[in-house]
Amino acid sequence: MYTNFLEQLISEYFEYNGYFTKSNIKIRKRNRGGYDREIDILAYCPKNDYVYHIETSFALVGWEREIEIFKKKFDIKIVEYADILGLNPERIKIFKRAIILEVPKKDRKNKKIEFQSKTDAKLLSIGEFMDIVKYKLQKFKPINKAVPQNLPLLRAIQFVLHSESL
Repeated sequence: MYTNFLEQLISEYFEYNGYFTKSNIKIRKRNRGGYDREIDILAYCPKNDYVYHIETSFALVGWEREIEIFKKKFDIKIVEYADILGLNPERIKIFKRAIILEVPKKDRKNKKIEFQSKTDAKLLSIGEFMDIVKYKLQKFKPINKAVPQNLPLLRAIQFVLHSESL
């Protein structure tokens, strides 16, 4: 179940690339009800045992506050990931990504370095993520290799990209 188009698009992108995905995973059940954490997306590739933990945000709450929010979101141990996926923690390699509306333009490179050092996650803007998606999808014309119908957002992007090249 997706709560927003960005989570759905990211899941579709990873599925298109051979990953199994789970969304909105609640972990660390509290004694008085509820959960302490929710993972937006986990993507697992059985070929290489890579696990991507992706968190998204459209909020712009200030740079320092943004870092604190994501620091908490990514404060998950490898054994917790392994438990969710039913895997041996020694087999998997974790990659953490935060995809946000925009990365501050002033001193962008250093902001990304600071973000990664404080959260253990690589930071991307939605635009940067879309560039990755477009690069992948521009390689194939829909007539030759259409994105499967069960990935509607990705398929729509592929058709738009192709129609722009006509």
